[in-house]
Amino acid sequence: MALIEFTKRGIYCKQGDFYVDPWWPVDYAVTTHGHSDHVRFGNKHYLCHTLTKPIIKRRISEDLDVETLNYGESIVRNGVNISFFPAGHIIGSAQVRLEYKGEICVISGDYKTEDDGISDVFEPVKCHSFVSESTFGLPVYNWQKQDIVFSKMQSWISDNIAEQKTSVL
Repeated sequence: MALIEFTKRGIYCKQGDFYVDPWWPVDYAVTTHGHSDHVRFGNKHYLCHTLTKPIIKRRISEDLDVETLNYGESIVRNGVNISFFPAGHIIGSAQVRLEYKGEICVISGDYKTEDDGISDVFEPVKCHSFVSESTFGLPVYNWQKQDIVFSKMQSWISDNIAEQKTSVL
């Protein structure tokens, strides 16, 4: 039996009875990061990285039932070992590693393999299957190297300062 399946509510782990980044309200949501296309209002319980908790509480509600893990820590839910590893996308973004009876699946929301100096650096995780549920994951999206982007940002900010404009990133 496969460890995950794709349902109308999102990525479902039947053995553990939870969803990863569900699209509709569920009882138990494992969250990759705090952006609105990955974590939504209405779930009964949220599991996320420690640094994601304040983001989703601020975005959704202070009254959320949220449990947290740090990178490398794990919990077991209905026999499925769940752990988080850095995804490099934003602060607190995580790849979700699921292990059940020797099968390992890693699910990542958005991720970035280049170190931005802000987020924890993406960490490759050994697995049997890797699922990338990312907004800009298609090959059509070809990003420039960060040093080029940063140089363009610095130039734009310098131009704005010279013109007495405020820069907002």
